[in-house]
Amino acid sequence: MSNLNPTEKKFENHIEKYLNSIEYKSINHEKYDRNLCLIKDEILSFIKKTQKENWKILQDIYQEDTENKVLNRISSEISRRGIIDVFRNKIKDRGVYLNLCYFEPKSDLNPDHSTFFKSNQFSLIRQLHYSVKNENSIDMGLFLNGVPILTMELKNQLTGQNYK
Repeated sequence: MSNLNPTEKKFENHIEKYLNSIEYKSINHEKYDRNLCLIKDEILSFIKKTQKENWKILQDIYQEDTENKVLNRISSEISRRGIIDVFRNKIKDRGVYLNLCYFEPKSDLNPDHSTFFKSNQFSLIRQLHYSVKNENSIDMGLFLNGVPILTMELKNQLTGQNYK
């Protein structure tokens, strides 16, 4: 008889520990906005850090409601166009373009491109409560700059679980 006692929680711990070792930041599930499907603080921090001039223009337009307006715009564009399209082709709001991520540059000729690429922030949330109707959760969600890119529902065959 084995003393391993495999559990889903141990599997989650193992995955989280590995992802933390490659610079994913663990975030509490309460930081996830279920209505917008974003981690608001992460996406706003990324935009303010990497696109200061564009953020200032939007602040001049929206005044004190800038954060809410931009977050709602991002969420609606993701719903309409999909995550990959908004990552590749930016968000346009009142004539201002916002990048939601930066891709790895093809060369080192422009050091700014490398700096922008390195500003991407990967994060994870365990027990991601996704629904506005109930407290259902997915075992783990992975995010790029506050935008969800992957969800995981872990199963343990040793305890009789399977994908069905």
